[in-house]
Amino acid sequence: MKTLPVSPDLSHLKNQAKQLLRAARNGESEALRRFAELLPSARGLDPAGLAGRELALHDAQSVIARDYGFRSWSELKHYVEWTRSVAAERLRTWLAWVLEGNAAQRHLARRTLAEQPALFGQDPWLACVTGDEVRLRALIAEDPAFVNRSGGPLAMPPLIGVSHSGLIREPDFKEPLLACARLLLAHGADVNASWTDPRWPDSPLSVLYGAAGRTHDEAMIRLLLETGADPNDNESLYHSVESSDDVGTRLLLAAGARVTGTNALGRVLDFDKLDTLRLLLAHGGDAREQAWIHHAILRGRSSAHVRALLDAGADPRGKGPGGISLYRFAQEQGRTDVVAMLEALGVEEDLTQEEAFVAACTRADRAVAADILAREPDVLARLSERQLRTLPLLAGNGAIEAVRVMLGLGWPREVKEHEWSATALNKAMFQGDAAMLRLLLQEGADWRTEHGFGNNVLGTLSYASQAEDIASVVPQDYVGCARALVEHGVPLSAFDGYDFSDAVSAFLKDQVSPEA
Repeated sequence: MKTLPVSPDLSHLKNQAKQLLRAARNGESEALRRFAELLPSARGLDPAGLAGRELALHDAQSVIARDYGFRSWSELKHYVEWTRSVAAERLRTWLAWVLEGNAAQRHLARRTLAEQPALFGQDPWLACVTGDEVRLRALIAEDPAFVNRSGGPLAMPPLIGVSHSGLIREPDFKEPLLACARLLLAHGADVNASWTDPRWPDSPLSVLYGAAGRTHDEAMIRLLLETGADPNDNESLYHSVESSDDVGTRLLLAAGARVTGTNALGRVLDFDKLDTLRLLLAHGGDAREQAWIHHAILRGRSSAHVRALLDAGADPRGKGPGGISLYRFAQEQGRTDVVAMLEALGVEEDLTQEEAFVAACTRADRAVAADILAREPDVLARLSERQLRTLPLLAGNGAIEAVRVMLGLGWPREVKEHEWSATALNKAMFQGDAAMLRLLLQEGADWRTEHGFGNNVLGTLSYASQAEDIASVVPQDYVGCARALVEHGVPLSAFDGYDFSDAVSAFLKDQVSPEA
């Protein structure tokens, strides 16, 4: 593995990639050998056989990155940017990688920790987040009060730093971090200490939340609960359902976590996790607490989710936000399965012409919807804001035939849903639904329309393609979405300045002239 200069230059590295590509295309054996050894798609191939293969610039960049010990060009680029920033900024960025980052960012955090130990040795508090038991033991021996003193760049109590550290997801950091937690607890650290992120000043975060709601580490959750952590901290149970399994949720419930009042039922309905929903209901979750069936429909949950809520006592005649009845809301969202359930329970209501039109559209009944529109040409103009929002909501739930009917009958393309002011195009992009995205683009949706976070569909692609731990069944075809945008005519220059997953980045680089 090659060693980078102390202050690496990205332009120089780009030139190295171009030179390598040129050499490979000229048939130079050393260049071809490096491609065969380091390019994942070429491993195992005879270097000589690569001479006739179409190699692109992003292939050469991938080789250069791996030559220096990085897993991708994007990772190398972030590393170079990090090394060239000032020390304080490097620490802030590093902590973001560790506390909130994805797998690629944690990999960078590990590398930079190993390469620049002096930077991390400046602040004793960082021993907690890195799992440095030897250093932590020395600190406690010198100053016993350290165990409960907030410190570090984020002013966290030591045990908060340990429990929130995403490095616990890395096998070689797991035991050291657990050892640091045991050491702190043995010397009197407050297992119920909290910390307030400056970004959310009204939401103090507990030690337990770090393990149960952020890293989802079973061993750390068990340790904290066994030493007295309060499972009713208003955050842990709610965020525990975001994990890819329900182990943490079960541990919290067994320790006495209350479901009612936490909105955990609402959060679990954001994902396709029927067993966890049933678990929460079995442990005291109140199906009548809020309009949970309305929320289940809003999130596109299955009829089994709705049935579980009804069996647990949810009111089939209940009203949701804005006072809309469950029956009308199910009709409005095209949920004929839920309508049938309600009618079997004796719940049925007459619909207005506007409601009947929306219901026909959302159940993809073009003939009935077109007939109403022909009889009442101004029916679209009479729809409420809530009714118009069915387009982005159904686009996010993958109801492509309903969306096709709605667009074909003149539904406004740029209407936004209420949660993050996202258009149908942004909702489809977030899910990685390339087929839905293509349909919307073909029907005139504007990729430049901004959502509530001040960005457009490219920003949505950037965020969603790099997201981890999505505990829901969605297409996640972000390469297909990027391809749809490019084929629709979105200029490649518009993608500049965004970070994407490695797969999306590789696709975009393939669209550029090889010598670019």
